[in-house]
This record gives sequence, structure tokens and C-alpha cells, in this order.
Amino acid sequence: MSRTRWQRGACALIAALALSSAAACSSAPVPPNALAADGSSTTNGGSATTGGTAPATGTSAPGTTGGSAPVSGPGLAPAGGTTGGTTGGATGGGTATGTTGTTGALGGTTGGGTGTKVAAPRSTLFTPAEDRIGITKDSITLCVHAALTYAQAFGTKDTDFNVFWQALNTEKGGIFGRKVNVTYENDNYTPTDAVTAATKCKAKNPFMLLGGIGFDQIPAVRNYVEQNHMFYLHHTATINGTKGQKYSFTELPTVERLGQAFAQLAGSKYKGAKIGIIERDSANWSPGVAAFKSVAGKYGVKVVADNKVAQNKGNYTQDLLDMKNAGADVVWIWLNALESTQLLKQAKAQNFNPHWLLFPFNLTSQTLDNDAMNPPLDGVAMYPAYSKGDYAGTFSSYAADMKEFEAQYAKYDSGADLSGIGGDLLFLNWVGQKALAVQLAQCGKDCTRNRMVDVLEGYTGQAPTKTSCPLDFRGDGHRGSVDVNFMTTYRSPSGKVNWRNTTACVGP
Repeated sequence: MSRTRWQRGACALIAALALSSAAACSSAPVPPNALAADGSSTTNGGSATTGGTAPATGTSAPGTTGGSAPVSGPGLAPAGGTTGGTTGGATGGGTATGTTGTTGALGGTTGGGTGTKVAAPRSTLFTPAEDRIGITKDSITLCVHAALTYAQAFGTKDTDFNVFWQALNTEKGGIFGRKVNVTYENDNYTPTDAVTAATKCKAKNPFMLLGGIGFDQIPAVRNYVEQNHMFYLHHTATINGTKGQKYSFTELPTVERLGQAFAQLAGSKYKGAKIGIIERDSANWSPGVAAFKSVAGKYGVKVVADNKVAQNKGNYTQDLLDMKNAGADVVWIWLNALESTQLLKQAKAQNFNPHWLLFPFNLTSQTLDNDAMNPPLDGVAMYPAYSKGDYAGTFSSYAADMKEFEAQYAKYDSGADLSGIGGDLLFLNWVGQKALAVQLAQCGKDCTRNRMVDVLEGYTGQAPTKTSCPLDFRGDGHRGSVDVNFMTTYRSPSGKVNWRNTTACVGP
């Protein structure tokens, strides 16, 4: 297969991480089970009231708000409501209809009169000329920038990544009759190439620009979209540099929050431990380490060594020796999955076996196999664990999503190895796509960019899917989660060493 095809295949994988929330928390609301052909859900939000018939000279009456979504989770009702009165006069009469998705914020309009006018969106972020870019009566266009360079490392192929959209478009006709069309651009895991990728996406006039995993790429693209007024939904990145920015949104915790979370995990399992850190030498990664150190004392751990390393350094012999000489009981690896795997293989070869903290990927655990269990690895993630066919224990709260994911792959991509090193990333991709589909459905038949902003900012503790932690945009309207998952390696029923949640939806 050509490099270009491999790149296309990887993009959805990495892009999914831009959308996926952390794994299910047992106290989270139960979301809708499925999307119907028109984008509605089998579990709907509260019902709306219907406007009455108004007299020819009736006076205007306030419209009623849409019904609140039930406790069991957000419904996928059309945003807003129709105007009240079937034969209202010039000044209108009757009440307005309205329905709500997550919060009831998209309820009915005020006043009466005839017609089917829906409530105006609260957001005015996008001008009228910008508001409907990328969305038509029969399509929604999305574009992704992602680090497509690493496809082969995860054992994936180009047909593996759009299974959710394929199933939705084929079986349900898309969302409210709109087929979802996704294209991708390679950001090569660098800030400069990420801006180039975003520029190529802009030329396609997407409804939303999606940003894949990449602490270094995302800040550069955030600056770009401010100048170009693109609707940007991205993966985890530092909060530094975001003051005054309007067009970027994320449903994942920040780099700083992840740093704090690693300190929480270290304190919960290894209180009193001496911590060594091997971190990416980057201004976009270091805020996480600063956040870790700011709370380390609170959680009863002490940093005894901190080595900054260049991206893809390759040889970590001296860094590992520094950790050992400092007496580190626990080492936090603040690097990407490929670098972490390489570092751990070198540590095992040197017979250096402290407890390890890192981002949890099956790529690492399956590559190391027994060495990932001696001792078990510990992870903090902004995404859910996945282990093919294991629906017990901490997987049980979102087992339905796992089964739906596996069923769709059996139907549309039976050659994909869901039990292999890329299976967890395929699941993250699928979960991210499903969450976005839910939100696009909540945006309604009259969806626009401003209405989609309303949908995001309307989350005040609801979860878009069974596999998601609750989202809450009430802070600044642009960051929707502070929750993470604590994970550990285990010998799965398949015999492979995978990751599973130990504690889900952990807040500060």
C-alpha cells in the first residue's frame, strides 16, 4: 500500500482523539442508545409544547421553552421550536413549540404567528456569511489535521477508520438526511505542517476543522483559526496562549490538567515515593510538568530528577541512569506512545524496573508483553480503555458501545484486527465520531455553526455517549472537561496485555 493511502488511513485514528472524552463514569447520565435515520435518538429529550390556534387579531404571547431532557441523558431533539398558532394574526397569538437536547437552552421561540421559524441561536460567534459554511441540506463537510505519519506503527490500513460514518450514512442516511463527509490532511506532527494542513482544510470550506492529537501542533492551529474564523474542535493542548481566543473548542482536559492528574495517580498508589521525570523538551509539553510539580507535595510525592529530552531522541541510556542514580521509585514518562515504548524496552534491557507512569496505549503494553506486567504499568488518559471482547469489570459501564463498535467492524471492516496493537485506537476513533454525531443531531435540522456552538456550551454535566465522561462548558465556554481515567495493564481474556480502567472520570 502506498504511503499516501497509509496516511489517509491513519488520519481518522488520530483525529478521533480530538473528540473522544474520557471513559464512562458510573454516575454519568445514560445517553441515547442509537441515532435514527433523521438523527433523532431512541431516547429523546423532553417533549415540547405545541402552539395553539390564534385569533386573527390575537395578541402576542410568550413562547414556551422546550421540555427539559430527562435525567437518563440528553435527547437528540431538533434545536429550537416552531412559532405558535396556525392562523395567528399580524401580532401573533398562541404559544411556540420547542424541544431541547442537553439543557433545554434551545427551546421554543417567543410570540406567535404562522410559519416554522425556529429560535435564533444564542451564539453570534460566526457572521451570517460564515454561519452555514460546510453544511447543506444533504451534507456536512468536516476536515481533519492529524499526524498521519505514524499509521504503520499501529498496524492499521486505510479502510479501518471511517466505519462509524459509513454505517451512519448507509443505514441511517446520515444526520437529518445529511451525509457526513470527512477529509484529512497530514500535519506531520509539527506545528508548521499543522498550519499548512489547516490551510488545505480551509480551502475545502468545512463546517468544522478537527485537530488530532499533538500538544505542539494544536497551539499553532489555534492561532491560525483565530485569523481565519474557522470552527475548530481539537485534542488536548496547553491552556497557555488561549487568552482572548474565540474559535477553538475542546472536549478534553488540558495539558496542565493531565500533569496534575499524573500527580494524583502517583499519590494515590505510591504516596511517599521519589519521582523521576523524563519529559519532552517543548514549551507545549512543559506546562504539564510544572502543574505536576505544583501539586506533588499535596499528593505526598517528591520529584528527585527531571530530564528534558528532544523529540524522538532514540537513545535514553543516560536518562535512565540518571533516574536510577537519583533513587527514583517511580518514573513518569511524559512522551508519546512510540517514544515511551522505546524507552521502556531500553529500561528493561538495563534491568531498571521502577513503577512507570505514562500514556496508556495497547501498542506499548502488547509490544512489551510480560515486561508490561513486571511491574504493571500505570496510566492517565483522556480517552477510554479498550480490550476486545472484555465486557466485565470497569468495561461494563460502556460495554454496549464496545459491542456496537465490534458489530459495525464485523459488518463493514471484518479484516480489522481489533485485538491488536491498534484496536484501542480504532475504538477511540469510533467513540469520537459517535460523540460528534450525537452533537450534530442535537444541533438539529436547522443546524448552523452558531447553533453547534450552542450545543457545546449547553453541556453542563451531560455525557454525549455511554463511553464519555460528563462535559461541562460553563467555565469559559471553550473547554468542556477536566476528567481523566486512571488505568493499569492486565492480562486480557485474549491472552494479550492490554489496559483497563482502575478509576474513571477522575476530577481535580
